[in-house]
Amino acid sequence: MNKQCPACGQRFEPELGFYYGAMFISYIFVGFFSLGLTGLLVFYFNLSIEVTFTILIGILAILFLWNLRFSRSIWIHLLVKYDPQAISKYQARQEKKENAMEESTNQA
Repeated sequence: MNKQCPACGQRFEPELGFYYGAMFISYIFVGFFSLGLTGLLVFYFNLSIEVTFTILIGILAILFLWNLRFSRSIWIHLLVKYDPQAISKYQARQEKKENAMEESTNQA
């Protein structure tokens, strides 16, 4: 995962432990997905519990990384305010840094 957004400079981990709340979002998503898929496979397709859990574990293993990023994305969208001028502000800060570095190298 990147440390910050390359376009606007938003730090993706504002503080240590920021994404602990994303675990709850992930848990809720996986729980409801598991209940729905298990119910569908057992009651609609008449599969046994063993086959159903094997399929469920396989699908959850495949979706693990997607679920991790999805829950983190939801969490940061809930807690970080959108700033429409963020890109222009970030570019202005970067230009100031570059100008300051050029001036310090020219003075030396």
